[in-house]
Amino acid sequence: MFFKRNAATDQLSEGAVFERSREHNLTEQATVTWVGKDPFGIPHVRFRVTIPGFDEADDYRVLAVDVFRERYRLSRASQAA
Repeated sequence: MFFKRNAATDQLSEGAVFERSREHNLTEQATVTWVGKDPFGIPHVRFRVTIPGFDEADDYRVLAVDVFRERYRLSRASQAA
């Protein structure tokens, strides 16, 4: 079985901006700060979460790359660049 890779999976690198829709028509932005493997060899991504127009306190999170790709899509601004 073959799977088609999309632009979001190819552009998962430091500085890339991804987004996902939240309740109440809000869009959460995730700015990638690190991509690498944990001590067990599992690829992870560390990212900063913000919701534009709201308090932008530093909220850093870590997810396995596969989970991150399921939840976030490359932002339109990043696609245009």
